[in-house]
This record gives sequence, structure tokens and C-alpha cells, in this order.
Amino acid sequence: MQLLAIAATACAASALKPMNRRAVMLGVPAAAALPAPSRAVEMTKTASGLEYYDVKVGQGDGPAKLDQTITIDYVAWLNGFEGKEFSRFEKPIKVKLGEKKVAPGLEECLLADMNIGGTRRCKLPPSLAYGSTGYPKSGDKAGSIIPPNADVYFQVRLRSVVLSKGLGFGLNVI
Repeated sequence: MQLLAIAATACAASALKPMNRRAVMLGVPAAAALPAPSRAVEMTKTASGLEYYDVKVGQGDGPAKLDQTITIDYVAWLNGFEGKEFSRFEKPIKVKLGEKKVAPGLEECLLADMNIGGTRRCKLPPSLAYGSTGYPKSGDKAGSIIPPNADVYFQVRLRSVVLSKGLGFGLNVI
């Protein structure tokens, strides 16, 4: 009876700790099968379906506004924030907000009170990303980079806002 109580207590205790199932299936000893990382982050969801959260809140000027030219860098994935990477710009690129040169959801994310120096992660539903066609939109390779109806995930950093004469204000981020 006492052995049964100990076994039940052990089972209940292990049920509270999520195990790394892959490690268990591969035969890794129980002591090495650490709990799976669970870093749930509460995301802000807009009426359009965009979801985002700040990795780092920007301390510089902002937020960026429509018709301003900004510089950003980003990483983009399919299948989650650590999924299959399909695009990366580590050096700053210029984007004029409102010209539809980036996915509508990414533009919405940048316009959502983001300040210079901020880093944000966002999940774009297909309607704010590449829609039912995916990317490229047509031709023999249509949908080969981004499949149709795919959620797209970005981590974007707002580096600067460019003033009208080509001068900018922002952070010197290396």
C-alpha cells in the first residue's frame, strides 16, 4: 500500500513537469530529459488579426507614421518564430510606409506605436501576408517560397526614421 502511494505521488509530480518527449523517445535518461522550454508571451492582437509583442521597447523617437521613410532590419520565418527562415536583412533597408513595398501586416506592426530602437515579433495571418497565392504570386515557382494561406512570422527592429532631406534620426545599432 505504501509503495502504491509513493508511485502515485511520483506520477503526479512528473505530470506537472512537461517533459521533452523527443528526448524520452530517443532513449535519453530521465535525468537528462529536461522540461521543454515554456516561454509563453502574451501577444497584442489587432482587429485585422495581426499579433505582436515587444522583445525590446524602443527608447528613441517615434512612433513611425505613414509616408515616413524608415530603416529596419528583420528575420522572417514560416511555422513559428524559430521555424523555417525564408528571409533575413541584417543590414538596414529603407522602407517608405504606405507604399506597399512590404507585407501589409509588417507595415501595420511598424505603425503600432513602435519607437526607434525597438525590436518586435509579429505573426501575420495570410490576409496580412501573402494570401491565397503565397510567394511568388505566379509562374512556375508560385508559392514555392511562402506557401498559399501561410502565417508568416517576423522579428523586426526599427533603426531610424529618415527626415525629408535624406537625413535621419535614430540609433547607431551595430
